Amino acid sequence: MKKIPIALALWTAAALAGFALPSHAENAGSASAQSQGNLTIEVHAAANDDGYIDISLLSNAEQFNGKAAPQQNCRETIKQQRARCTFVELQHGDYALFVYHDENDNHKLDENFLGAPTEKLAISAVDLASNSSPTFEQSTIRFQSSDGQVFINLQ
Repeated sequence: MKKIPIALALWTAAALAGFALPSHAENAGSASAQSQGNLTIEVHAAANDDGYIDISLLSNAEQFNGKAAPQQNCRETIKQQRARCTFVELQHGDYALFVYHDENDNHKLDENFLGAPTEKLAISAVDLASNSSPTFEQSTIRFQSSDGQVFINLQ
């Protein structure tokens, strides 16, 4: 007489009794729902309340170096030199944030004739005063909660 594996025996018993067993797709769906969350970015120290705060959420070095479009963008009005943006149902992972104050509402970071920014900006996890050319790896933050929050001061 052959032995029936326990899992097969349980599945057969459940099927015969009219119970449904969870499918792999259902399990995967609940796992992916747990691997997402909302990430709120609080931006402080805008030069004034003119224009907008632009936030780019970057998930790889290509995006960080401007060779691919950002994963997501957010553009918010400024109140009391602050702005807030929430990325909803964001997959957990490593991200970098590029934030700037678009003071004149031209949808780009303005630069002087030498290429230095003339509008305030910030990059996640980097002090631009001590590192003016950060890499994606230096700039990443790890997002792995259901509700996360990052505070960024423009420089």
